[in-house]
Amino acid sequence: MNIKILFQKKYTVVLFYFSIIAMAYSQSKTDCNTIFVCISKENYAQLFQNSFIKDTLFLCKENSTTTTTDSYTGKYLLGEFGTIEFIQPSENINFGDKLNDIGIEFKTRRKGDLIQLKNKATPNKCIIKDIYINESDKTYPWYSELKLVKHPTNFEVSILEYSPNYLEELGFSKEQLNEEISPSTYNQIVYQDKAYPRKFKSFKSVSIEVNSEGKKYLKQMAKNYKFNFNENFVICNDFIIYYKLNRKIKKTILKNIEINLTESLTNKEITISESIAISITNNNAKIIFKN
Repeated sequence: MNIKILFQKKYTVVLFYFSIIAMAYSQSKTDCNTIFVCISKENYAQLFQNSFIKDTLFLCKENSTTTTTDSYTGKYLLGEFGTIEFIQPSENINFGDKLNDIGIEFKTRRKGDLIQLKNKATPNKCIIKDIYINESDKTYPWYSELKLVKHPTNFEVSILEYSPNYLEELGFSKEQLNEEISPSTYNQIVYQDKAYPRKFKSFKSVSIEVNSEGKKYLKQMAKNYKFNFNENFVICNDFIIYYKLNRKIKKTILKNIEINLTESLTNKEITISESIAISITNNNAKIIFKN
């Protein structure tokens, strides 16, 4: 057989295979929206001290939030299509309040996607929790959160869906609530097409170390969220969770968060604190956590 024809046939089969994979795992499009981590008070205090961090890379903001079940203050590195949230340890009992708690939050694009995901999940493996926010002397639904019933001690992945009430507060019309809300559409409506003034565009990946329990959780999470679980990584649409198995550790360890930048920058490394640094390579950057 002609080698060129053979190659073309093999190439077609490979493309068909990955097309099937993409269809199977992308029925409900979700986007990585927020990654949060609880860090020491010493690291928290130093987050915004570097001028390049706050004036070039990120929009930096400290904000307090009160819901009907929790109250917390965090420092936020705001991007065009994503947010990194840092929280200090507290005496609260909620997930995220303990040192080294790590959370990854995805967001749906269409109203009703969250309940569809739950209905397709393994029975009794997932729950949906409704979160209400207290703001300007009123309380209203903020978002619904899909998560596994069980998760490792300090690591959790969830999928959020904003409530119609919250989106209307942000300026969405009732007609727009029934349409797909991509990150770009969200920004157009909420920020009225104002250009993002910094360089953090979106999330690319996260790297973690997990024990056997953590790997089992990732596999269950991928199955129920319709992500693609592989040995050493999980494909979550346009975002990847890289993991390394380390049976000796008791908790999940965050190694780095990789982000896309709006443009290429001069390669450099920036020390934020004793335990956190940023490495920039062209149009990517890594927030590195030194354990």
